Amino acid sequence: MAQAAKEAHGHAEQVEHHSSNLDAKTRGRLLGKGKFGMIVHKAVRPIIDSMITDMSKSMARGHRSIGHGLDITRKNIDDAEEAIRKNLKRHQDDRNAPKVKLGDRVLNEDDLRDKYKKRVAEHVDDLRRQGHGPQRHLDPTDDMLKERLGKPKRIVDGNGNPLSDAHGNPRYHRNEDGYLQTEGKIDPAHGPNAKERLQGDALHMDAEDPSKRHKCDAFSTAFGPGEDEAFMHAERYARSRFNPADPKPVEFSPEEAWGPGSDHHERFRGFYVDRHKPFHPDGSVNYRPVNFQGSKIVAIFKPDGNGGHRMVTMFPQPDRGRNL
Repeated sequence: MAQAAKEAHGHAEQVEHHSSNLDAKTRGRLLGKGKFGMIVHKAVRPIIDSMITDMSKSMARGHRSIGHGLDITRKNIDDAEEAIRKNLKRHQDDRNAPKVKLGDRVLNEDDLRDKYKKRVAEHVDDLRRQGHGPQRHLDPTDDMLKERLGKPKRIVDGNGNPLSDAHGNPRYHRNEDGYLQTEGKIDPAHGPNAKERLQGDALHMDAEDPSKRHKCDAFSTAFGPGEDEAFMHAERYARSRFNPADPKPVEFSPEEAWGPGSDHHERFRGFYVDRHKPFHPDGSVNYRPVNFQGSKIVAIFKPDGNGGHRMVTMFPQPDRGRNL
């Protein structure tokens, strides 16, 4: 971890160094000559300096990879240049030409922040169209995550009567690893008002394939509320690791996607049914919050029919040993 942090700081310092020398290297040759070149230089250069510096500092803090940061920077610079071109079309001579001083910004910090948020939202919306990742592992409320688990399934005799063990405790169906099997699961992909729209068995069918009942592992997990940006960067990292020649699920640590950090597990949330005490005294299910320390992220891709691959789903996978 210390070595990774050291390398991240090193990359950040290099980017800041290069951004400070950007003027000499790009004047004329990259930005063009004449009035347009100077306006682009004076208007866009501050954005380049500011954003690359911000992204490099973010890299140093481990918030996102420098590659992702520079990608966002490049898109925002494109927007700034387009705004300048539109201005030039409206002002045909020097008397009406826009007066931009060195250090002025075409887009202020609020504009840049809004554009960035818009791009994050657009990317996550695209992932919703590709599969069910956000619908099941980003959008649901905590109650929806619990409802996805359902309720413990009692063991009954041939007449349908619940059975108990030698101590009089109810017996429940369990998986091979000891976690409880549950029934009555509600797919979060149905949306927050599923109980109002769906009746009977329809409520417990899979949203993508209504011919099948919805399934869920022993854990119902998701990224935290408002973690759209973290979800986006995790998907981008997973896609960079995906091998079409060996299309198996991509598994990686949060640190690999987001950089060094000791609190990345706090970006996740989820529940499981207590294996030892499935119900509270009042009869309600004893859903326990998942401990995400040591967790991984799993992403699954499938062919999109156009030569590429779509992300079917992506979810936090907890360390079972920490949730016994």
